[in-house]
Amino acid sequence: MNLRYLLSVTLIPFVFVSAAGAQSGAEHNNIAAEFQSTKSDQPNLSIQSLLQQFVRNGSNQLFDGTFVYFFEDKVQTVKVHREKNANGDVVEEFVPMDGKQKKTSRVLDNQYCSLNNDWQYQFQSTSSSFPFRINNYYQQLQHHYHFSLSDIETVAGIPAVGLLIKSKDPYRYGYELWFEPQTATLLKYKLMDQKANVIEQYLFTDITINKDSVSTNNIKTPDLSSPCQQKFQGMIEVFQQYFTKNKIPAGYEPVSFRKAYINDSERQAYQFQLSDGLSTVSIFIEDSKQSNKPINGVIKLGPVNVAGKTLGKHQVTVIGAIPIVSALGFIKAIKKTDLN
Repeated sequence: MNLRYLLSVTLIPFVFVSAAGAQSGAEHNNIAAEFQSTKSDQPNLSIQSLLQQFVRNGSNQLFDGTFVYFFEDKVQTVKVHREKNANGDVVEEFVPMDGKQKKTSRVLDNQYCSLNNDWQYQFQSTSSSFPFRINNYYQQLQHHYHFSLSDIETVAGIPAVGLLIKSKDPYRYGYELWFEPQTATLLKYKLMDQKANVIEQYLFTDITINKDSVSTNNIKTPDLSSPCQQKFQGMIEVFQQYFTKNKIPAGYEPVSFRKAYINDSERQAYQFQLSDGLSTVSIFIEDSKQSNKPINGVIKLGPVNVAGKTLGKHQVTVIGAIPIVSALGFIKAIKKTDLN
């Protein structure tokens, strides 16, 4: 399996993770009761409302700023600018301040399907996948994560409220997120392992937010049409052919399945995507004879763990910002008999 290909189809470059956020227009009636903050300076702020605002408005928010990204011994500084074009679309521009990367820009355009199990899959995305690529019920997320609000902290010269998300088991990472309270713009982000060690992080050093730029009229709602549903027709059936459900790390559900050719070659791979509502993982299955330098073991690529194993006639590769034990768990869940 070609790692460059894997990264290109599963990961969004870190510059995309810049307070963009996946948006959702759905209002769920059975979401758990809001957890009201006890902070005297934010008496009406709740975890649910903060997350909902970020998920709904992130891609529409306009701002100018500079953020710094850290992982391992690497540091990069990027200027980001958002504005609306003549068609009313949000255009995002990135200007790296160091390194060899060049200036890039793109129009943000996200599309969503509402699946039969009430998960909303973002099948076309040009904004950040974090933190709700799959905007699942908040109450279900609480089965696997503990959420709490922290005191106000200054980030980029702005008072920001912190949301601490801790994993309840070894199958997922935790997060520290710092938001500008009025617009829920993400100002600071940390990905944490089970021992609270920082895996990767970024923060804005300066930012000017257009607080009038977000309007509920601009928020797209999930597509409920038949063509949208057909994109995922038979997904569960295919998933059950390849995986033993009770062996998959708890909380992860299939959200996408497709066939893809690797690097425009004749090598075809099957790609499954699974998510627990916050974390997303991709699993590739291809013919082991066609696989380019098969992976048997675990490779660490920055915040991402890649686990691979040859099972019979097939090469299985798991990739995601997940703990190693979780990546290996997905491989163990593969039905070997169906691959031979």
